[in-house]
Amino acid sequence: MYKLLILLSGFFLLTGQTCKQKNGGQNADCQVMGTIKDFKGLDGCGFMIVLEDGQKLQPIKYSSKNLEIKDGQKIKFSFEEVTNQVGICMAGKMIEVTCIEFLENTSTIPPGTGGKKPEKIKCLETLNPFDAEWMTITMEKTNAYQVIRYTYRTDGFAYYFLGPTKNMLVDCQGTLICESTSRETKCDDKTKNYSGELVIWEKD
Repeated sequence: MYKLLILLSGFFLLTGQTCKQKNGGQNADCQVMGTIKDFKGLDGCGFMIVLEDGQKLQPIKYSSKNLEIKDGQKIKFSFEEVTNQVGICMAGKMIEVTCIEFLENTSTIPPGTGGKKPEKIKCLETLNPFDAEWMTITMEKTNAYQVIRYTYRTDGFAYYFLGPTKNMLVDCQGTLICESTSRETKCDDKTKNYSGELVIWEKD
């Protein structure tokens, strides 16, 4: 009986190693589809995962190390919600990613390869500060009473959201340029070299 137990133990160990090699170390539980998006223009936010229904998740930990996370990557993943920590990014709930696979078309790219090459975020040219989600969020964060558009660099625009206690200057891709929480230290100095000043919205 004792010899039989030893043989069975050895069998299970070998079987476990074979399965691990066969799966390439990847977790078969990656079932949720999502896209990595860069929200660094929002307070305390960085790379987030946007689900197919538009829900946003804020990863604070990944099960795999040395991942090359980039904007626009398509992924399959699984996660656990983190409720015992508090973050300053209020755009999505905090999670721990327990499994992740990078996708390109329909084929799976092993973790750590960098995944799909991200596409350049299109510059938003608009006269409506509610045209994009990041603009709406910035409107809410600043409680803006005025939004000014400037020509920024050679091929883009900057949007200046002025509020009673907070001001934010954001480029046309949603990246934060300047932020101020005092009327005396607005981002006005940043706009002195910008041209094409145009008030696109004012609170009634």
